[in-house]
Amino acid sequence: MHGEETSAGFLRRTFRPEWIDLAPLVTEDEAATLDLSKARTWSLVLSARNIPHRTRTRSKEDGGGHTVQVQPWFVDRAVEEIRLYLAENAPDIWKTVLPDLRPVGDMEPTVLIMTAMVLFYWLYNRAYPALKMYPSLWVEHGSSEAARIMSGEWWRVFTALTLHGDGAHVMGNALIGGVFVWLVARRLGSGLAWLLVILSGGIGNLINALALAAPHNSIGFSTASFAAAGILAAIAPFGVAGGVHGFGTGSLGRRVYRFIGSALVPVGAGLGLLAMLGTGKETDLGAHLFGFLCGLAVGCVAGLLTTRLGLPAKRTDNYLLAGTMTLIWGMWVIAWLA
Repeated sequence: MHGEETSAGFLRRTFRPEWIDLAPLVTEDEAATLDLSKARTWSLVLSARNIPHRTRTRSKEDGGGHTVQVQPWFVDRAVEEIRLYLAENAPDIWKTVLPDLRPVGDMEPTVLIMTAMVLFYWLYNRAYPALKMYPSLWVEHGSSEAARIMSGEWWRVFTALTLHGDGAHVMGNALIGGVFVWLVARRLGSGLAWLLVILSGGIGNLINALALAAPHNSIGFSTASFAAAGILAAIAPFGVAGGVHGFGTGSLGRRVYRFIGSALVPVGAGLGLLAMLGTGKETDLGAHLFGFLCGLAVGCVAGLLTTRLGLPAKRTDNYLLAGTMTLIWGMWVIAWLA
């Protein structure tokens, strides 16, 4: 009797073998299934180890998905090989962090603002006798005149950013400055980028006025353009917006060394740009230099805070953009009322 059962069991295993699904055994989850990609990968692993197996597609009634199956006498070896493969190819979440390189800010806000700046130049260079408004009055009320800034007319450091000497001046700033601001906006968002650029440009004009004193006077968006270049160089080592920064781990000395090393290339590129574009005979070298340096300082603070706290939400970023534009127009209101 015993011999007949053994014979029947042997014949069944030989001619009608049982096939065992590996997914529940490997994952230790009885309901586990595989997608097509994983099933193919597991099949390749077993084929490379010469383990007989088969793949099957589960019906919708059984929950769908795919299975990789082996016969009972290959189960232990198959499970071990697949687990070894998964262990060797598991991502190291502690050592590998890939920054998110997708653009955060769109191009449209920067294009619209730069177009508005060119349109503003065209409008204020027209005379409006009925309103008693002439081109010279705009420059008189809004230029970055050192003597008046030091006398308390602080709004001039912002209004001067919107004034230009001629068409070539405004078009050059709109194109070159627009590119730099857009690159910053791709990393930080349009609202935060424009807020930092305008603040850095204004502070750069203020420092330039204090450094050169009377009778120094200047106009133009170029201070903000170089501020944008400084911000872009400063945030590069922080890896914004992926949340990775150049400090890393280790001793303080190694962290500082690593951060400085990662900052050398972008800062050097910014200084090279300053040397090429910001040192002409009719350019205000001081405004360009101080704008770039202020951008570096503001960018470092922004890079550190955004990697620790995250970037502003989309709605918050829109509020920042609207607030920055309101700031500019508010400065002009004060300039005409003062």
